[in-house]
Amino acid sequence: MAYAVRVLNEKGLQTFKLYLADLREASTGQPPWEILTDSEYSGRLRGELEVERRVFKDKLEMAKYLHEKFSTLPASQIESNIGLWSWLSLFYFYQVCPMNNSGKRIPGQDSRHILDPEFRRYYRHLLYGPYNIYRLHGERAPLLLYGPLDKTSKYYEELSSRQGFVTNQGVIEAANMLYFDSRLGRPKYGPGGITRKPGTLLRYIDVVQQLDLTYDLYNMMGEEVLSLLPSEFDEWRPKESVKTLLLNFIKKGKTRRTK
Repeated sequence: MAYAVRVLNEKGLQTFKLYLADLREASTGQPPWEILTDSEYSGRLRGELEVERRVFKDKLEMAKYLHEKFSTLPASQIESNIGLWSWLSLFYFYQVCPMNNSGKRIPGQDSRHILDPEFRRYYRHLLYGPYNIYRLHGERAPLLLYGPLDKTSKYYEELSSRQGFVTNQGVIEAANMLYFDSRLGRPKYGPGGITRKPGTLLRYIDVVQQLDLTYDLYNMMGEEVLSLLPSEFDEWRPKESVKTLLLNFIKKGKTRRTK
């Protein structure tokens, strides 16, 4: 069944926030479904789009679905639209906040459900964050779009929270090549922890930040970024040899950044 997409107004947002606060106090009450359609709490989205209350297998499927639904609308109606993304979060609430083994829903911070458009926090929204990744990279960022809607990995948190990383196609492609196991269809175990051991995600971030001082990473593809990484990343590199990557890099004639 399809439902008309709406936008929560200020009263609707406050009602949703109160419900989230009640959940944190161990409430077992039902979500305020009525505000999804009540004109006192929400209004129609310009463009009159519809969505289905369906179950998504992962963030990639959700982001692709919403991206296709919103493809006919101007970005100004979608991006940073607090009421829209908060309405969608309530609409899909059982997926972004499922029951745990004790039969309770743990919503976490409001920013997981109520969109905070500030660039240091927008990625925390469980729907808009992945949607934005898909908008930027399509299906080329499986490392960041893996897993259920209510879970966020260290890969997602560290890369999505850095504007200079998440908008850089080559940097994200290289991270996928290093840390996503395409054969198993999931992130690799080990390098995505909280340590800065050689070759890990946090070391990747450190090294890329240093490389960005010298190279124009925004004009490089993933293989070219990968070719610049030191040997500490060899354990996680794809099967292609470093020599091949370097030859491709040189052949394309990429130069150092000019300041």
